[in-house]
Amino acid sequence: MSKSPQSLASAQAIAEVMMHIGHIADSMGYTQGLKPSQWTALRYFARANDSQRTVSAFADFHATTRGAASQMVEVLVTKELLTRVPVPEDRRVVQLHPTDKALALLEYDPLKDFAAVIAALPGPEQFQLADLLTRVLKGLLSQRA
Repeated sequence: MSKSPQSLASAQAIAEVMMHIGHIADSMGYTQGLKPSQWTALRYFARANDSQRTVSAFADFHATTRGAASQMVEVLVTKELLTRVPVPEDRRVVQLHPTDKALALLEYDPLKDFAAVIAALPGPEQFQLADLLTRVLKGLLSQRA
């Protein structure tokens, strides 16, 4: 069963709107002396449990290489936003913890403005949006595999 030109055009228009939203959200992340990917790393390490506070776990989460994740972590350590904490039980493992400076900075997280727009939607629409976007994300991830 082939799709009509209207549904293809509509799918294209939706994809373009999603890309535009992504670009706007990304541009909001250039604030407080950080880049969007650095904000992502700070959010990750602030929320992760201890066992997930490693460069490797962050690289997996961020779908990037260990080298790129390591470079990002190094920048955040240099900015005194992350600190390295050796794990006494396994000297090979170093955990990364946000500093007080990082936690204070996260109070001004630009993603909060984006989230506020979503929070203004009625509850059922928020749930539907979350469900649909999750399905789109899973579809895109399956294409990358």
